Amino acid sequence: MALSRRTLLASAGSIAMTAGLTTACGTNDLDDLLVEAKRPPEGPVTVRWWAGKIPARDGGDMRPAIIRAFRRKHPTIRVETVKGLSTTDGNRVALTTQIGGGSTTPDVYLGDTTWPAQFGANYLALPVDSLVPESFWDPYPQALMQASSLKGKVYAFPCYTDAAYLFYRKDLLAKHGIPVPRTWEELERGARRIQRAGDADYGFVWQGSVSESLTCVVTEFLADAGGSVLDRSGRVAVADEPAQRAVSYLRGLVDAGVTPSAVTTFAEQDAMDAFAGGRAVFLRNWAYAWGMSEADGASKVAGKVGVVPRPGFEGRPDSGYACLGGWSNFINPNSENLGAAVAFARFCAGEEAQMMLLREAGVLPAMDTVLDGPAAARTGDPTITTTRRLKLVARPVQTPYYPQVSKAVYTQVNSAIGGSEPVGGALRAARSDITAALEGKAL
Repeated sequence: MALSRRTLLASAGSIAMTAGLTTACGTNDLDDLLVEAKRPPEGPVTVRWWAGKIPARDGGDMRPAIIRAFRRKHPTIRVETVKGLSTTDGNRVALTTQIGGGSTTPDVYLGDTTWPAQFGANYLALPVDSLVPESFWDPYPQALMQASSLKGKVYAFPCYTDAAYLFYRKDLLAKHGIPVPRTWEELERGARRIQRAGDADYGFVWQGSVSESLTCVVTEFLADAGGSVLDRSGRVAVADEPAQRAVSYLRGLVDAGVTPSAVTTFAEQDAMDAFAGGRAVFLRNWAYAWGMSEADGASKVAGKVGVVPRPGFEGRPDSGYACLGGWSNFINPNSENLGAAVAFARFCAGEEAQMMLLREAGVLPAMDTVLDGPAAARTGDPTITTTRRLKLVARPVQTPYYPQVSKAVYTQVNSAIGGSEPVGGALRAARSDITAALEGKAL
């Protein structure tokens, strides 16, 4: 790579986040990188892929199988895995430091779907939209493309996605003659009836801790009520009427005892344990919860669980909103093997790898056309067969300051559901904190 790129990268930390990759390295430098990224590798090369375990249905790891399939198509490109860290934030901080310091490795890294704006704006990811035909993006969910973009540029190749569902106890609903709820109000009434009968400690469990998990929950309930954290223009909308309805409902669940007051400390595993342990009627969780609920020996509710898209509010025309999750492959702009890195990331996004994920993985393929095919129906996995009924919604990731925006959301909403602040006051505080975050002021 040219010395000018190394020098420019070293000073990137002093460049405003909103300036983006073009400002950080100059239009000509970016054009040179993109030309290089389109060029097939000459001779044997090694690509280093930073990626945590991609779980297989049998408990194994999908990464070796994906690499073997890629090597059959590209025998001159060797892929070495660099083990990712155990947490999303840990990976984000480590990669920000490493790539921001000018490291040429990893060449490709698997990152959260919330990262593109932040990483693209800070010269930590190469814009990839011009490296493929425009039609390349057609088979992927619109919410995923929205989350992967900043100012019209796409900064990641899809790999796999995730979404939230409503899990419920089929046996308890049948015992009490309660239909699967179509609205949140029906869910609350049904849950209270089963609790009063003494058949469950908790009516509905979800993730309410001071963490990113609560931002996901809030994003969904805001969509249910017809709102969002940021509007389409990027302005703060979290203190409007839909937000009042959404957060008031969550607070009301706690006040009514349908959701335990300890939900303010519940991370994903806490909610999962309560449901798989037979203590709750309903659970909001990601796709992996199906496998954990059905695990013989480890789950007390195996064979008793149903899965449906999330309900909606009474009087609202829509239901089935689900927060978009998952991981995508980013290209390190400093890589000395850009062409090979792009080839590998494209392969992971392509139909062959996506079909492997469908057949063998414990995650959801990102490609809609794979989820629409007959192979998806044959899996018998309800999280796969119902995925195309979901209305995926992205978190407020259209800003490089998303981590600060998310912190403002989950901190203030947690205080509202816990009762330490009134809903209206917490939402006004969230609005103020989000506004400050969007202006680049640290929280």
